[in-house]
Amino acid sequence: MSRRTLTATLIATTALAGLTLSACSSPTSGGGAAGGSSDKQRTIAFIPGCTCDPYYSTEIKGFEDAAKAAGVTPIVQGAANFQASEQIPVLQAVIQKKPDAIVIDPTDATALAAPIATAVAQGIPVMTTGNNVNSDKIFTAIAASSVQGGKLGGQELMKQAPQGGEVVFVHIKPGISSIDDRDKGFKQAFEGQSKYKVLPELYAGQDSATQAAGLVQAEIAAHPNLVAIFASNVITAEGAANAVKAAGKEGKIAVVGYDAGPNEVTDLKAGSLTALVSQNPYQIGRMAVQNAVMHLDGEKSIPKDQPLTPLVITKDNLNEQASQMALYK
Repeated sequence: MSRRTLTATLIATTALAGLTLSACSSPTSGGGAAGGSSDKQRTIAFIPGCTCDPYYSTEIKGFEDAAKAAGVTPIVQGAANFQASEQIPVLQAVIQKKPDAIVIDPTDATALAAPIATAVAQGIPVMTTGNNVNSDKIFTAIAASSVQGGKLGGQELMKQAPQGGEVVFVHIKPGISSIDDRDKGFKQAFEGQSKYKVLPELYAGQDSATQAAGLVQAEIAAHPNLVAIFASNVITAEGAANAVKAAGKEGKIAVVGYDAGPNEVTDLKAGSLTALVSQNPYQIGRMAVQNAVMHLDGEKSIPKDQPLTPLVITKDNLNEQASQMALYK
């Protein structure tokens, strides 16, 4: 896909009472297939990757705030865990509600392709945020560029560990498109940098801070020349920070955590994380509603891919307005 960044202002219209998020769903007054009569209120559904971390709660907040401003009814329904086997039934249940449009952050690029195609075949337009899906059925994809974010994080690690040494990327499991792309960008940052040796990825196997901490502790013990760690999301960042603290390596090993959740900000202030890479999910949630409304209004110029630039946050710029706006709620 071509990569262009959409620049547009959000629509500010009538107010709508906010909905309360639960791990299962938000109530709705009902919806209809795309292209329904204009005398009823539109309904736009959002299916996050899970309801399990601050990234998604922040994106939900942006989505609901934008829906209120645009005068559309939001449905928010998500699984408790980041698993395709849990997300697919949620998507199927949302399709039965016949919203005017669906926004989804797919948990698996392959497994979600067919269920998304089913929604589109029933006349419900679908767009993605965050992770990608192997499908040409979506009308747009909005996400912070994970390749760029990975590269920015790697470059920040080189600034913080200029002496060189061994570096490692803490992953969850292969097949999560956004994290695979962060890993790709991380490796790109170190290409041609002879002072650094990129070690094999650490795969936690699940989104578990405890699992990530155990892997990082073992890596620190096995590699005395380890100077930098890139943790791939909120949960692995928490695990990496705990492992560095437990090893007494704060200030000796640079640790960049992807995302900017409350616990990560605490660890940044304490020094167990030395930088964060924020995707600004609140902005992504707002843009999702904006784009869904434009699509339903017949806008034909919406780009298929809308990559946003991630923001590197350090102690030095933490209190700047741009950084504060990019923190997760």
